Amino acid sequence: MRSVGIALLAYSIASGDGLPARSQVADYAAKAETQKFVLAADVIPPEQVKNEFSTTLVPQYQVLEVALYPSKGSTVDIELLDFGLKVDGRLIRPASSRTIAAMIQKKASQGSRDIVLYPGVGVSTGTWGTGTNVGVGVGVGPNRPGPASTDRDRRVMETELDDRGLEDRTADKPVAGYLYFPVGETKSSTMELVYQHPDGDANLTLEVPKKK
Repeated sequence: MRSVGIALLAYSIASGDGLPARSQVADYAAKAETQKFVLAADVIPPEQVKNEFSTTLVPQYQVLEVALYPSKGSTVDIELLDFGLKVDGRLIRPASSRTIAAMIQKKASQGSRDIVLYPGVGVSTGTWGTGTNVGVGVGVGPNRPGPASTDRDRRVMETELDDRGLEDRTADKPVAGYLYFPVGETKSSTMELVYQHPDGDANLTLEVPKKK
């Protein structure tokens, strides 16, 4: 069997739980303030996304790191469907890890039949820190389903995306996580993160990463 050297599926075993908010709001590219919270965000460049995730997100998804800093004595009820991304005249809601994994699995199950999976270990590094990836890679073999095509593969992808994703929750301290927007290809140079919250709306303008 000859490996093509691609780790497709992994989950991160990192120190700490979830994605920690950065120590300062100013560490993010953009911010907006309301009476009860500060919203901050940064776009994760495609190359960093490829490094951090074994799940294939590029070029279909724009990955944003989003953080909320509740004001002192305040709590914020966070619901992912309150977020949207305005780009190319569209308002796009973030996709759930379950939806992303299911779509990748469906596409993979319709693909090549000459791929097999083998265990693999690697290391990924991002703004959240460094973690160990334990997952599967790709090799060539006869009459086998494509990589990411099994139910187990789907669960592993969901776990990886959930581990770093922003969650529905009530927060009384800074929280952060990734949002996955199915933007696809775009010619726009900027996009606008929209947060429509009962305690106040917040909009952030962010640059679309340039292709290298």
